[in-house]
Amino acid sequence: FQQLIAEAAFEEQRRLETGDLVKVGVNAFVDPSAPSVDTLVIGPEAEKAQIGAVTHTRSSRDAAAADGALARLVTAAADPDAGLIEPLIDCARARCTEGEIVRALIEVFGSYRETPRY
Repeated sequence: FQQLIAEAAFEEQRRLETGDLVKVGVNAFVDPSAPSVDTLVIGPEAEKAQIGAVTHTRSSRDAAAADGALARLVTAAADPDAGLIEPLIDCARARCTEGEIVRALIEVFGSYRETPRY
């Protein structure tokens, strides 16, 4: 997929630079008096707030229930005949974090990494 995306992006950029691709407001019919668009910048305070929220969630939940839900998720993931919806819902109800759930699934399924192509 990465190679296809890279090739498509290269081709679009080439067409944009040669004028074969018209993008209104980008390379054609640009209003020079239009104000620039502000870019959203998420500062380090947002990261600190999110870390605090996750820490609070982990400290205020029933740790045994969360650990049990994650263990049941791993067991279900290892069984090709088992469904994952109910164990995933149990994890959510036990207030497991997304990272914990993903790590539990990686434990069983591993992690896919596509070879980068440029």
